Amino acid sequence: MEIAAQVFGILAFIVSVVSFQLKTYRQILWAQTLCALLFVTHFYLLTCCGQADAVTGAALNGVCAVRDVVLLITEKKRTQKLTTILAIGFSVIVVAIGIATWSSPVSLLFIVAMVLNTVALSIPDPNMVRVFIMISAPFACAYDILNHSIGGTVNEVVSFLSAMTAYIRYRHNE
Repeated sequence: MEIAAQVFGILAFIVSVVSFQLKTYRQILWAQTLCALLFVTHFYLLTCCGQADAVTGAALNGVCAVRDVVLLITEKKRTQKLTTILAIGFSVIVVAIGIATWSSPVSLLFIVAMVLNTVALSIPDPNMVRVFIMISAPFACAYDILNHSIGGTVNEVVSFLSAMTAYIRYRHNE
């Protein structure tokens, strides 16, 4: 079970890194949706292996997959007001489900990371998405280390570097 958990984490890591090299908001969101679903499976399997705090990771990645689909569906008709409402609404859901699945203060690290991630993906500016990902990565990385998530830990380090590289690469082109 542990090996299967780590395989799903590594697959999620690969999708995540690729997502930050994509050029459009829609492409990033589609890739992030797939990534979140892979991480749901990863953290669920880690929970089955005895990592009690990993349940928060599974649950919040599930919320993030739903969030990403809603953002994709509403992209064309989204106003600034709707964007703000969605960001606040999903942030509240992340906090509520994070508290509901709370196992120890370790869960707080992932709650903070996912709120920052929610704000990031609610902004239809790829470079702002990358900035917020760079801010959220250290929180998620600490959570992953404490939950023995190899794919998650590597994902956060490499995603941070990937987002930073793409930020530098695209900052003058967007």
